[in-house]
Amino acid sequence: MTISIVIPVYNVQDYIKKCLDTILSQTFSDLEIILVDDGSTDLSGRICDYYSENDKRIKVIHTANEGQSEARNVGIKNATSEWITFIDSDDYVSSDYIDYLYNLIQVNNADISIASFTYITPKKITKHGNGEVALMDAETAIRRMLLNEGFDMGVWGKMYRTEYFNKYKFVTGKLFEDSLITYQIFSEASTIVFGAKDIYFYVNRKNSTVNGTFNIKKFDLIEMNEEANKFIKHKFPDLSSEAHRRMIWAYFSTLNQVLSSTNEHDIDLYAPQLVAYLLKQDKFIKRNTFIPKRDKIAFFILKNFGLRTYRHVWNLYLKMTR
Repeated sequence: MTISIVIPVYNVQDYIKKCLDTILSQTFSDLEIILVDDGSTDLSGRICDYYSENDKRIKVIHTANEGQSEARNVGIKNATSEWITFIDSDDYVSSDYIDYLYNLIQVNNADISIASFTYITPKKITKHGNGEVALMDAETAIRRMLLNEGFDMGVWGKMYRTEYFNKYKFVTGKLFEDSLITYQIFSEASTIVFGAKDIYFYVNRKNSTVNGTFNIKKFDLIEMNEEANKFIKHKFPDLSSEAHRRMIWAYFSTLNQVLSSTNEHDIDLYAPQLVAYLLKQDKFIKRNTFIPKRDKIAFFILKNFGLRTYRHVWNLYLKMTR
């Protein structure tokens, strides 16, 4: 049995070697490793070519820069195995990453497996695994994703039936594209298994596509979550409140991105509309127990002390954690 691994690559010359070295050291060796170089302008493409010349399991596809979404779509089109997983090129995995995910599927006769992850910033390493193994239907798994209970909507750190991606594609030209497709793919599964073992290492780097300097594309997070909200409310109406909670998170996250801008014009232009939406969520935030304490505190500061104080607190938080 061959497992396909799709890795979108863009300007990660300082990270890609570690990513690939951990993949090549897998205890499960029957791999199809698809590297999609998304028009990198650094040495990333050359590094990919070097690795492919030395390992026949690696296929490199060079494309024009169309974004991570399309790079993943290209990788999926070139995948030939029944099972597929995604790894970001600035992250890395444990040596039993594939073995663990595939074993979860085989033992539990599942359609999707999920693993826990370690979250890495320059100042902090946070482990999430607690040994839990849980078998779920699609609705239960999506609820847990919406509430971030053990795992979230990131497409990485999971293994899927490749055929599910015949129906759904990553939305091209958008950031935060897995804020929609992961829910869609999960909705196709009958059985999903979660193993809370940290086998994926997520590196939160300052200059990544998601974490880089603010630009209008950061509003894609809201757009993708709005689409996910519509999909979930239609497919799983009992999850409407949980989906709305995720929308509130998206607005807070985007507001924080705006407030991190060094351009005061951006803040004056975009912050008021985000704040206006959030202040309308007063009753929902107060009455729902699954709203995280973090969001309740953030809302309290924003409502009672205003945007200036909220921005000051947010910047202090960034200094302490990143």
